[in-house]
Amino acid sequence: MSSRSLQAAFERLMHTAPSPLFQRARSLYLNKYDLDGRDSPSPLRLFVLNEDVNERIEPRTEATEGDRMAILTIRATRLALVHWQQPHAATATEAAAYFAAQWDLELPPLTPQAEPWFRNGGHQSWLEAPQDLCWSRRSPLPG
Repeated sequence: MSSRSLQAAFERLMHTAPSPLFQRARSLYLNKYDLDGRDSPSPLRLFVLNEDVNERIEPRTEATEGDRMAILTIRATRLALVHWQQPHAATATEAAAYFAAQWDLELPPLTPQAEPWFRNGGHQSWLEAPQDLCWSRRSPLPG
């Protein structure tokens, strides 16, 4: 289960990120902006690496009045922990302290990667996102 602070950070990021319709812009945005916020002093930062995007139209029934609804649901599936501007992974102690202080979570299993984060941003380790880390938006469709 994700923490409230992680869920709130994910919702803020999804609110400002480009639409999934603009895949290149969205990818660049998610590579540039972390969940920690733009002013984070932490040497560790958490990024959304992969997401599952589900768009659907809620059908109108005879009992339903008003417009049909378009529903967009985005669920983070994989996150990247980046040791900012450092070529090596953070120690397990540093990573555990970061997850506890920043997200109120225990240290999840991390998979170190050989390639640095986007534009040589630092060493990255991947982790599975909590199953309930998702964001949803409903918009009415005319007619």
